[in-house]
Amino acid sequence: MIRLLPTLALLAQRVRANGCHDAAGKVITGLAQPEESFCTAGALGEETPTIELFRHKDPKTRGEAPYPFPPDRKYNTSGGPVSGKINVHLVPHTHDDTGWQVTVDQYFASEVFYVIDTVITTLAADPNRKFIYVETAFFARWWEQAPDEKRATATRLVQRRQLEFINGGWCMHDEASPLWTAMVDQTTRGHQFIFKHFGPEAAPKGTWQIDPFGHSNTQAWLLSAEAGMESLFWGRMDWQDRTMRYERKQGTNGFEWVWQGSRSLGSSAQTFAGNLFGRGAGGYSSWFSFEGSGAQVNDDPALFDYNIDQWVDKFVQNAREQASHTQDAEHQIWALGSDFQYQNADQPRSGIRWYRNLDKLIHYVNLNGSVNAFYSTPSLYVDQKKRWNGTYELRTDDIFPLADDSHNYWSGYFTSRPALKRQVRFATGVLASARQLEVVTQTTAKEVDRPSAKHAPVVGSSWTDSFEGTVGVATHHDGMSGTERQDVTDDYAMRISSSQKEVEAGIGLAVSKLLKLERGAVSHCHCHAADDCLNISVCAATTGKDAFTIAAWNPLAHSVSEVARIPVSGGRWSVTDGVGRAVPSQVVPLDERTKGLPLLYLNSFGMSTRQVAEAKARLENKADHVLMVALESLPPVGLATFHAAADAESTVARAAPSPVDAPAFAEAADTVVESDVFSLTFDGASGLLKSLTNKRSGATTALAISWGWYNSSVGGCTEYGPEVPPSARLPPCSDQQSGAYIFRPNSSTPFFPGPARKPAMRVSRGPLVTEVAQTFSPWASHVIRLFRNASFVEVEWTAGPIPVDTPWLPPVARHSDGRPMPNNWGKEVIVRYTSGLEAGRTWYTDSNGKEMVKRVY
Repeated sequence: MIRLLPTLALLAQRVRANGCHDAAGKVITGLAQPEESFCTAGALGEETPTIELFRHKDPKTRGEAPYPFPPDRKYNTSGGPVSGKINVHLVPHTHDDTGWQVTVDQYFASEVFYVIDTVITTLAADPNRKFIYVETAFFARWWEQAPDEKRATATRLVQRRQLEFINGGWCMHDEASPLWTAMVDQTTRGHQFIFKHFGPEAAPKGTWQIDPFGHSNTQAWLLSAEAGMESLFWGRMDWQDRTMRYERKQGTNGFEWVWQGSRSLGSSAQTFAGNLFGRGAGGYSSWFSFEGSGAQVNDDPALFDYNIDQWVDKFVQNAREQASHTQDAEHQIWALGSDFQYQNADQPRSGIRWYRNLDKLIHYVNLNGSVNAFYSTPSLYVDQKKRWNGTYELRTDDIFPLADDSHNYWSGYFTSRPALKRQVRFATGVLASARQLEVVTQTTAKEVDRPSAKHAPVVGSSWTDSFEGTVGVATHHDGMSGTERQDVTDDYAMRISSSQKEVEAGIGLAVSKLLKLERGAVSHCHCHAADDCLNISVCAATTGKDAFTIAAWNPLAHSVSEVARIPVSGGRWSVTDGVGRAVPSQVVPLDERTKGLPLLYLNSFGMSTRQVAEAKARLENKADHVLMVALESLPPVGLATFHAAADAESTVARAAPSPVDAPAFAEAADTVVESDVFSLTFDGASGLLKSLTNKRSGATTALAISWGWYNSSVGGCTEYGPEVPPSARLPPCSDQQSGAYIFRPNSSTPFFPGPARKPAMRVSRGPLVTEVAQTFSPWASHVIRLFRNASFVEVEWTAGPIPVDTPWLPPVARHSDGRPMPNNWGKEVIVRYTSGLEAGRTWYTDSNGKEMVKRVY
């Protein structure tokens, strides 16, 4: 097994969004939509009416309007399902990103407060109106600011199921990047808020993942079926899958099915799932929107723009068209709304405007009688679906990766902003350990007495509460996915780092209790940066110290053996366990690449030379070695201590790095490094890893690890290379650029990360750990580690800062005086693993750290 540890990546990518469909159900590609614009394919007037419109008739002979204007000016919205008709479930909703173009708090202050506040008032005006809400991180913020009277109104609406929480997580989480534990944590926090203020009867009955960019099996079985959810709906699907289902080919039958996400649990953990049919904003909303200055429903025949007959005609056309692509044609769901919609009347978007128009549509569509329309929710919709006697398709695959067409795959976000991805992963692990220590030691927030400077909206009373909230917000599908703007990324990192200090203080106090030490005797290594201290090998609690004690907590339910890596000053140390026995240890010099990472935090703009020098001195890593300690057989959910002391007479192994010189001739000798389990062979000519041997079984396989980058496409045609025959049918060109969402290189040719074609290599051998450090360029390097008795090989890569120019490549253009212009090419940086395994076209990936998924390409 190869264990990968990404440590740093500084890559700002352009945020783009797309995903709309035309009237034929095909994806509209190449759209770079700003936050304020939305796709409204199928808006009023785009389809030919099936009737002669009243406003087009001769005023002298047209007679009365086709739909009578209600004399009391009240619209009948009291309908419900009617047997034997097409029933259109109208589901008003908003989609509120907990960070994307701006931060979570900026969104709340400028938009989301007004969404929730307006909806509460508007729902209270008509008991038939309904609304669903997802992101409890926002609702909790509104709750903290709402007066008691408004809270009481919201509570009544929830009790009457007019306002229904769906999904109910702290955010609408990403499904590609998080571990299952992070998905469970943020969902649990949201549900705790709902239970606390509205009771268990308000628990969400369905899952609403309309905006993430793909869907995992873990979401289907663990976060849906096992979480008590009866349904799961989303808004995006692969263009080939959508086309196939739209045309009902290859045994498919519409856009809904039963999803069995777990091979081990099978039918015991299945859920009703489906892709929303909508063609509007985000690809999931229905064809009309009442935002901005678009067409409104005009039912007053005294006005020139009377159009209710056209609205009803188009409504019926679209309902019938959707029914023709739906397995149970009697019921269909229309999602009404999109990002930050339903705001108040004195804002550009209006919740009142939405409901006034929807009231009219329901009233007149039902007067027409061709189809039946009414306010609904996904849970009410699924209640009707349960009554159908047919059989739904059974699916066991996941919904990755999505593509809008042959050029545009939503796979860029799999690797966007890897430093934030790692921060959330690490924080999730810290949170799990903190909760255990809190329970074991009964340590309270009052005892810790270090509240977060900017606390997340309060749900519980624990000293982990704020940390849970900040990590939960960052699990958002425009958070750790890496698709947000840089300042929003910075906000996520700051929130996690700030709230983590309180948790580390709690961990320190809890460990002090277990060890019966005085308060303050235990310190946690925190560098106040975007990742934990191991990422840049900085630890004030150990660097510069002559002695310290290591307290290692194992959060797992079984014993484990790990190697702790601790930054220290000096190269001679001795390590003993709790009873004074020597512990296997090793000291490795800290490489210059890692030592230089803290300096990347320096922004020298506007600083003098002296100020820059002083800032560098403050940031400089004072550690010069890494002490590696074998923590063997740590007890399950338990603690073990080890004592480290600087010792001039120490016999602890010192691994001095030995450079592997570049050969002066082609046939240089290979380099072999090994542990008691594995042997790695590096090619003498190329410097790359060549093979891996399992010494216990004797099996050997080819294995190479190399770096490169693809030139990012700016739109246009893709160069497929000589391996693609001229006769091949290739997809047409596309204006889609590569970016944070979409991975689209302009060719299949990788470029080397620097002028040297062979990486520099240093080998540090020791009885505990053997390291091979390879540098491919000043910004691309990795360390391969072989640990004693370990059944894996660890690869820790470091990327960045990634240069904009490529001076080692020929210029593509020159100035008039002959000077070369910078290439300024976008770079899709890769680490490529090439093995000799004969897997054919089959490979396997994990699903959020749970079960494995078989893939065939």
